[in-house]
Amino acid sequence: MGNVYDEMENLQWPEYELTRAQQEQILRKALQHIEDTHRQTATVRRVRRPVWRLVAAAAALCCLCAGGVAAAGHFLAPAQVAQQMEQRDLAALFAGADAVPVEETQQAGDYTVTLLGLTSGANVTEYWSSDWEGSDAPRGRSYAVLAVSRRDGTPMADLDAETTDVTVSNSLVSPVLAAPDCPLMEYNVYTMNGARHDLVEEGVHYILVETDLLEPFADKNPQLAVMLSSTAGVSDLLNGYTQDPETGTIAPKAGMESQCLLFDLPIDESKADPEQAAALRDQWLGTGDTAAENTDGQDLLDDLETLTPEQVRTQGTLQSTETVSITDGVYGTGWYYGNGGFQASVAGWEPQEKDWVAMWSDSGQVVLMTYNPDDTLTVEQWLLPVQ
Repeated sequence: MGNVYDEMENLQWPEYELTRAQQEQILRKALQHIEDTHRQTATVRRVRRPVWRLVAAAAALCCLCAGGVAAAGHFLAPAQVAQQMEQRDLAALFAGADAVPVEETQQAGDYTVTLLGLTSGANVTEYWSSDWEGSDAPRGRSYAVLAVSRRDGTPMADLDAETTDVTVSNSLVSPVLAAPDCPLMEYNVYTMNGARHDLVEEGVHYILVETDLLEPFADKNPQLAVMLSSTAGVSDLLNGYTQDPETGTIAPKAGMESQCLLFDLPIDESKADPEQAAALRDQWLGTGDTAAENTDGQDLLDDLETLTPEQVRTQGTLQSTETVSITDGVYGTGWYYGNGGFQASVAGWEPQEKDWVAMWSDSGQVVLMTYNPDDTLTVEQWLLPVQ
């Protein structure tokens, strides 16, 4: 590697600033040259360290050309993030022709947040929403990957560390639409069937957020709101940003610019589909023809909402039961149960009742939770007869 740096030092650099295409071409050629030079001597056990050194050399080459625009080279690419999360199909989407690289960086207090890229395609993560019960699931999903790092270079805490800095429970990433007919309250990661996956790799915290398809709303100025200090969900979103009712413009509230970031999502406006957007809107907000068809189902849900744990145990059939302890995971600190179930733990929180009905669906599925003195949670899955 010393020879590479010597060659770089002796090169005659241009006096004018290179274009992005020229920088990328130089980077590709540098990496290829270094790889060809060292391929014969590399071994499997030595791959990890030389790869980072090769990237560092090529990154330094681009920095010399154009004042450090290659800083994003320190991050994994979105496809690599998906691969590390064992989402191979999603990695293929991020490597495909429809993926959009962004690499926009903003500062949030002690942190640097970089939107690495986005893509859309099939529901490759197999996310499922109870909103889709009895109806066809939306045709696609949208995905975005961000990188969070400390400005002073200190590595980000691992997800299982005792002291964490960014978690699902203390931060928020949400698509928003800066259009007058798309208020924040109705168009956000919660209404759009959003999900989030976190990963810490080489001291960088990566966030993958997915929602129902955003492309139909490409003409509504889609953006991505990021709050690294958020524990109250959608209320933090509404309290952290303002939206002009006339123009739809979204902006951080005065004095919160360093806490409430806003990234533009460069989705091709020609992909806007008003008809599909209307269908998604009806599904998210419970309006339109589908809402009228689901009146009976809503009546059933209203009835289930009034049931007590004793009534559920008397009328239902027990499907499963498990007792779980508090752990840290992808959704933060809390009780993880079943196949993806999660109950968050908040400091000082104790339920008002020993046991309670936690959730229910119009298929008669009911979840009971019991908070135990040893800080564990017993989760019971029940099935009630429905007409």
